[in-house]
Amino acid sequence: MPTILVTKPFPFAVDGNHIIQIQSGQQEVSERCALVAVDHLKIATLADTSKTERKPKAKP
Repeated sequence: MPTILVTKPFPFAVDGNHIIQIQSGQQEVSERCALVAVDHLKIATLADTSKTERKPKAKP
């Protein structure tokens, strides 16, 4: 599960019906929640990109 740094609290539908409030600060969330917060809402950043981003392969 990725860790994100949330700048503004936001509601998130866990299963489409159950809504939770994601608070500001460092939060460990699901992949889907991180995608929504970082890419779509743009109110969070990934806290530790080494676990969630692929590093480019070195050329031989």
